[in-house]
Amino acid sequence: MSGPTHKLINNNGTKGIDIGDWTILSHKTSILSSNEIDTASADLGIPIPEMIFGNNYLSIEHKKSGFKLEFKALPALAMVDQSSTSSDHIKVSYAREWFDKRSMANQEHITDVVKPYDWTYSTRYSGSNVSTNNALEFRPTTEESIDIEQLKRPDPILFYDENILFEDELADNGTALLTTKMRVMPGCFFILLRFFLRVDDVLFRVYDTRIYHRLGAPTVIRECSTRESSYKDIRSRIPRSKGDDLSLLLDSNWVSSQLPEQESFVESVQLVAI
Repeated sequence: MSGPTHKLINNNGTKGIDIGDWTILSHKTSILSSNEIDTASADLGIPIPEMIFGNNYLSIEHKKSGFKLEFKALPALAMVDQSSTSSDHIKVSYAREWFDKRSMANQEHITDVVKPYDWTYSTRYSGSNVSTNNALEFRPTTEESIDIEQLKRPDPILFYDENILFEDELADNGTALLTTKMRVMPGCFFILLRFFLRVDDVLFRVYDTRIYHRLGAPTVIRECSTRESSYKDIRSRIPRSKGDDLSLLLDSNWVSSQLPEQESFVESVQLVAI
């Protein structure tokens, strides 16, 4: 299948592709240093996840219009609920002990700002719009949607990458994980930003953001969805043939396919010239 000319990028931990009017980059490096962790915790006002890849990012930039969307860990964590009732609806047998332990571990650098927060790190982050043109904003749409049929076609994949932004095992109570997946084909590109939460014996939650663009089209489409159900419900859906094997509960794709959708909406941004 023919398509726009493209060039792969691979430079000091940054991989990506130049294709048509787009530059797509995925940067990976090590977890934050202790000094960076201190600064991030103080800025955010909460203990940060155990594995925080604060310098990792995925970015897409449309060179003609100036539209640019980035996906990073710290802006995502800035959206974690810090209200006084942020985690009242999620309880584990020793949640209070866990919270106190995490707070004490970080007291040296956030003594003055420790406060209640959603210890599951649930975030509805859908990307950071850093476009050079303020008019390039996502707006609700009912006329456009992701072309699922195009994504199903066995077109060659010109570029693919996965990137972990943060991960926490919730003091052995489960996992909270924020990741990006990107694939570029000759006719389109697709991004999945996923927040996956498993609180053992309590619940599963998935916040998905999907970004789709048909190369040459005048718009970029963003679809956001929320899925959630009890741990007991999802565990009951494991096929009987699996016996006592619970490994499917670690598979965010399988879990997501079993979760009922609670909310979804579609937005698009018009790629206008500056």
